[in-house]
This record gives sequence, structure tokens and C-alpha cells, in this order.
Amino acid sequence: MIRSLAIAAAISAAAVPMTAAASPAFDAFQSICWGTGDDYMAALKAADADGWTNSDVKAPDEEGVSVTDKAAREKAVDGARLTLLISRGLRHLSTGDVKVTTCKLSYDRADPTLIDTAQNWVGGAPDGGDKTLAVYYVALANGKPDHVGKAGAGAALSGAGLSILKFQQDADAGILVDQSYSK
Repeated sequence: MIRSLAIAAAISAAAVPMTAAASPAFDAFQSICWGTGDDYMAALKAADADGWTNSDVKAPDEEGVSVTDKAAREKAVDGARLTLLISRGLRHLSTGDVKVTTCKLSYDRADPTLIDTAQNWVGGAPDGGDKTLAVYYVALANGKPDHVGKAGAGAALSGAGLSILKFQQDADAGILVDQSYSK
């Protein structure tokens, strides 16, 4: 009986398709940028707890956003250099201020699976971009992104908030961005 169960378990395990591990950059993006709910301080704490160190890299300020805080961290993982730029501020609109948090992770390694990995994670085709850039409009949510598309952006912003996710893969580098807007 025990032998039968062991054989059945082995057959069952063999039948489950193996999935490729996500890249260290994508894993870091999910846990630090997305997994902290677009909270500036929580993202910094998550990065610091994971061994990221201060970096001298300076992020440019976004036009139209009054940046109140920004930080840069870096880390070497599997021979790649990862750089994390996090900022928060306000965009002043005629209808009131909107909080803006940007979490950008870049790395110096080619990852030809980045766009496909992002599409599988978000659960749909990009709302914009090309073969090297995927752009998604998602409602702020815990866990997996809630893909709302351009048509749902206004409703998302009126609710918990909106994130614009960007995944860019060049021949020798990648960039992952989560820029969130909330009232």
C-alpha cells in the first residue's frame, strides 16, 4: 500500500509541468514594487530587509510631479546589477492633488522572457507598447494585478487607485516600472 502511494505520488509529480523560475529582477519587482501596495516607506523597508544597499544613482524628477521623497538602492544578483529607484510626490490637478509613487527596477542583463512573464502575471495582453515594451493599466490591488485597461483607468483612480505597469526588454537590459496614482 505504501509503495502504491509512493508510485502514485511520483507519477502525479511527473505529470505537473515544471515552470521556469522568474528572474531575480521580476521577483524583486513583485515583492518590493508591487507587493508593498505602492507604499514608499514599505518598499524601502522591503528592499533594505532583502539586502539592497544605498546607491549614488539619481532618478530624474517627473515633470508635473512635486517629488517629496526619493531613494536609490542597488544589489548584485546572479552576476547582474539591479538598481531600484523609488519616489513619491504629488501631481497637482484642477480637481485636487493626486499622490504619485514610482518604483523602477532596472538591470543590466538580457531577459527574453520578460514580456511574456509580465503578460502571464497580469493575465492579459498589454494595453500598449511593442515587442520590447508592454504597458498595462491596473487597479491597485493586493496579490495579482487587476487589469482594467485604459477604459477602466478613471474608475480605478476614483477607487483605490491606478497603477501603470511598464516592462521593457532591450537587447542587454531590462526595466520594470510601477507608477501608481491615488487620491
